[in-house]
Amino acid sequence: MGGFLLLLLLGGCSAEARLASGVKIYNIGEYSRAAERFKKMDFDNRYYRAQASFYLAMSYYRVGQAQRAAAYFQRAIRYGLSNPEAYFYLGQSLRMRQDYEEAIEAYEEFLKHDVGNRAALNGIASCNMAMNNPKQTRYVVELNRSLRIRGSNYCPAFAGNDFSVIFFSSMKRGVKKRSTNKITGLGSSIIYSAIQDGRGGWEEPVPFLGDENPLIDDGTPSFTADGKEMFFTRCTYSDEGPSGASIMVMKKSGGRWGAPEKIPLGADSLVFAHPAISPDGQTLYFVSDRPGGFGGKDLWKVTRQGDVWGEPENLGPEINTPADEMFPYVRSNGKLYFSSDGLPGYGGLDIFEAEWDDNAGKWLVTNLGLPINSAAHDFGIVFRGNSNMGFLSSSRGSYNGLDQIFEFELPAIEAILKGKVLDEDEKPVKNASVFVVGNNGVNRSTVTSDKGSFTFSLKAEADYIVMIVAEGFYNGKIALSTYGMDETDEFERTVILKKTESHDR
Repeated sequence: MGGFLLLLLLGGCSAEARLASGVKIYNIGEYSRAAERFKKMDFDNRYYRAQASFYLAMSYYRVGQAQRAAAYFQRAIRYGLSNPEAYFYLGQSLRMRQDYEEAIEAYEEFLKHDVGNRAALNGIASCNMAMNNPKQTRYVVELNRSLRIRGSNYCPAFAGNDFSVIFFSSMKRGVKKRSTNKITGLGSSIIYSAIQDGRGGWEEPVPFLGDENPLIDDGTPSFTADGKEMFFTRCTYSDEGPSGASIMVMKKSGGRWGAPEKIPLGADSLVFAHPAISPDGQTLYFVSDRPGGFGGKDLWKVTRQGDVWGEPENLGPEINTPADEMFPYVRSNGKLYFSSDGLPGYGGLDIFEAEWDDNAGKWLVTNLGLPINSAAHDFGIVFRGNSNMGFLSSSRGSYNGLDQIFEFELPAIEAILKGKVLDEDEKPVKNASVFVVGNNGVNRSTVTSDKGSFTFSLKAEADYIVMIVAEGFYNGKIALSTYGMDETDEFERTVILKKTESHDR
């Protein structure tokens, strides 16, 4: 009996030690390596099976593999896992798989243990929103096949107003084992650049910053409006695991970039990542897990006085949740964009627009909707200045959670006015002068054809007055409003001109 008990105890110690070795790898953030370790663990004991399944699921979840994560969360729960967080992350994974009803059940189970959790309540709202046949916006989103290196490509950026060169981050797939990043299982993150060719496409990307060093990752670039400063994230690693994430800055002088310098924002043990510099170069937005936030990773900002950065300030509860808010970007018009998996959305990380309201004293936050967002992770958006076109990164369509760069554009809405000018006998009035004036500043003119016709291409969201002047006729007028248009449309109008009395005689 004593020998049997000793075997049980030794077996238990062995199982606990094996599990602990995997948990240690997970806790230092080496998710790819942790997944490989937990996949090889096979325990007879249900407790250890449940724990190994949970950490394997979390490892897959952290690298964006929702399909695999959901399966192992469910397995952990079947083995009797007592950690209620499994239900929350199961809900998140199922939502990315578009299994919305099952996701709601998982969120509701989690809420029994953490009543009122905002991220879980928003998760349920997200599922209901997705199941309620959400309307697609007019944006068109397409994969860009030029800005593509085998692996994961993300976070495109422009150097100020120069849209002829694009920068983005990339982690190669299929590199040598010794060069593999232990978090992602891919190569080191390197910042690439690509020049626009004469056909509107992009030349082959070339490395801009970084190399195949498994101890350093560089990514998520952000430039000042004049293109003379580049902020980026640098993650460093040691034999003990990740040493933290820092925000670096490089300055350009005389056409050359200087050496990267670290921006001091807090203790080295914390995460400071994903910089986004404001158009005036005085406010730096970033991501951190520093104390004083709302849980997970939050968005913060600091302002610059000369060469000195102030104290970090949390962006508040309209933006930050108990889940993760990441990848900020400030457009040239001052609007802030970021991604969140804690606010109501359509999948994993969704892209949101935030605008500060001075009167209300808070941020007004809007989900950019479908198809900018999807059931996958969507993040790292950049616009071409004030035009409604640009690039974003997304893992849509990837079973392995690999990110690619997509182009997006909001096609312009046109109101095509097709007019015809006739006399009282319904005969064409040719060479009549037609003037169009809009409350948006439009002021144009043309003349009617031999058939009495004319055409104008007008913009949406405006009121127009069209005046028709012809010798021997009283003036004619058309009033046209294009407010509320949601697609290009044609307006056909016929104007009957009455002859003047002198012309009648």
